[in-house]
Amino acid sequence: MTRRLRIQDDLDAGTMTTVRVLFEELAAAEEDVALDVSNVSFIDSSGVGGLVFLYKRLNARGRRLEIAGLSGQPRQLLDHLKLTPILAPDLARSA
Repeated sequence: MTRRLRIQDDLDAGTMTTVRVLFEELAAAEEDVALDVSNVSFIDSSGVGGLVFLYKRLNARGRRLEIAGLSGQPRQLLDHLKLTPILAPDLARSA
């Protein structure tokens, strides 16, 4: 089973203070996670850290993180950091 969520705000330091609790809950759940980030226009190091945290926790439990709707600055940053193949493999294959 996959839990699907849409992130409505930019993933920056301010947002991550509240989203971090959600990411911790998702990481502890017994299901895969699909995040729609199509409304996210900016991501900073705090947001990248949150996504990597969620990915690593889910992966350690045999679960998957799927990120959809990645574009603009967030996609460029994850591409630059070489994280797109890990966090959004479907996008990496289509590039």
